[in-house]
Amino acid sequence: MNRILLFALCALSLTACADDKKVITSTDLPQAARTLMTQYVNADDVLLITQEGRGPWTEYEIRLTDQSDWEFDAQGALTKVEILAGIPDELIPEPILHQVRTSYPKAIITEYSIDTRDQEVKLNNGIELTFNLQGKLLRTEVD
Repeated sequence: MNRILLFALCALSLTACADDKKVITSTDLPQAARTLMTQYVNADDVLLITQEGRGPWTEYEIRLTDQSDWEFDAQGALTKVEILAGIPDELIPEPILHQVRTSYPKAIITEYSIDTRDQEVKLNNGIELTFNLQGKLLRTEVD
């Protein structure tokens, strides 16, 4: 009986946290996300802005007409950016940028993501690099 009650409570809490994505405008983004977007994105290129989740689990996603994708957390911190033409160097932490430029001088960073455990970059040559939060290389994978 206790297992059933525990399972029901877990299912209810997960359902309560799971919201459908909803379309929002740029004014609904956290200030930090709005600031970053105005630095790097032309407002005319924004195709869609969505919000998913609530409170500290809120995530924002911005899709651009060139198929670029920007993702932010509830505070507006960048969690992922994917730009096929290449991510601006200023968005990549210096230790990671240095490692990529040294090891793969002709490669372009097309994706960068950061979470609570690590950071990852994907290069246009199919190589994926994983770094710890301090920028130390942990793993290299080839697609």
